[in-house]
Amino acid sequence: MNGGMPGHVRDVTVPRTDTHARVAMAHDTGMPRPAGTLADLVRSLTDVLAAGGIDEPRREASDIVAALGYQPRFWSQVAPHTAVEDAFARQAHQAAFRRTAGEPFAYAVGRAAFRHLTLRVDSRVLIPRQETEQLVELVLEYLAGRNDAEVLDIGTGSGAIAIAVATEGRPRRVVATDVSADALAVARENVRSVSVRGLAAGVELRAGAVYAPVEGEVFDVIVSNPPYIAYQELADLPSSVRDWEPSAALSCGDGGLEVTRAILAGAPAHLRSGGLLALEVDERRARDVAELAAATAGLSNARVLLDLAGRERFMLATCA
Repeated sequence: MNGGMPGHVRDVTVPRTDTHARVAMAHDTGMPRPAGTLADLVRSLTDVLAAGGIDEPRREASDIVAALGYQPRFWSQVAPHTAVEDAFARQAHQAAFRRTAGEPFAYAVGRAAFRHLTLRVDSRVLIPRQETEQLVELVLEYLAGRNDAEVLDIGTGSGAIAIAVATEGRPRRVVATDVSADALAVARENVRSVSVRGLAAGVELRAGAVYAPVEGEVFDVIVSNPPYIAYQELADLPSSVRDWEPSAALSCGDGGLEVTRAILAGAPAHLRSGGLLALEVDERRARDVAELAAATAGLSNARVLLDLAGRERFMLATCA
């Protein structure tokens, strides 16, 4: 799976066991606390990142200050003389030390870009991916002209899919579920943040596995990016994913198909006629998922779509 915020540098692969020691350094009173301008801060961060073995440390330093400041990526270049407060400098250095410990960029800065959103993320949830942005686009295409639609997002994690659909597609209702209370806490923060910024994000969060939280309810769209990595495949993932992101959100049993099978089996009972089922899937099993959907009574027109890299990444089906 590819991830992270667009344009950030490759994650280093220092073992996770070093993390707490490195992060503690960021809080230590001996940590550099440069006063001055944005340019001064970028230079100081560059030194930290270079010493920690990060590739292209100056570019990453610029990315850190931009992310933490909620600014465009080239903020430090266009406004180098901007005065920097000590608290912001300390936060930026904490993020830099976390990066040198191998922590993914999005976790180190505590946020990730997803379509038009900036979402809070940490190790309780997966980092939203570019592929999932495309999954949202497929749902939005279906929702065009359907302002009274109801959408179910299964396994919402950070809430990325649900919030993006709610703010861009303006359906009547979006219900987002997750079995993880920790993930729902992150999603709740993101829903609240989007609402505070004045965006219409009518997302209802519920706890439970698959369809348990929506028993007896029907929707126009069911969308999910479920865990689809087989347990035995976890070891093959990049360490920046395997060692940091929640394994329960990445992998499941039955060769990575356990959760997908459950979603397929219950979809006909929870979709209105003509409704859309949209799943992100592992490219190695996309055809298998389409065959399972085609064999599920009540589902029709199962098809596999490619992501922007040309991989079989999405399975769509229609409720008969």
